[in-house]
Amino acid sequence: TLRAARVKLAYLRMTGNCLAEAFAYGFQVVEQLGETFPATPDNGIIVQEMLGTKQLVTGPLNESKLRNLPEMTDCTKMEAMTFLEEILICSYQSQSLYFPQIACRMVRISVQYGRAKTSC
Repeated sequence: TLRAARVKLAYLRMTGNCLAEAFAYGFQVVEQLGETFPATPDNGIIVQEMLGTKQLVTGPLNESKLRNLPEMTDCTKMEAMTFLEEILICSYQSQSLYFPQIACRMVRISVQYGRAKTSC
């Protein structure tokens, strides 16, 4: 179940010495939830993702509109956001190049599907 997967991922992350395993497991779960990432972070993809996200939030959306997005109702995307948040923490702890890519993906999901608890 997804609840068991959340507990396992949090455990792997909190033990500290299992960050690589936490990444692999977390990416496996989010892929099942419809969000795919490259096997290894690539600077070109990261830059492309960051520029696309910047254009998205500085173009038609302003800060006020972002704050007033409707609540997310898609349960699959809400679960994906929960797992992405855990993986984001792993990437921060390990100073991984995945960090900006995951953060940008979370912004894009929020813009497309609405605000979730993990959107902030």
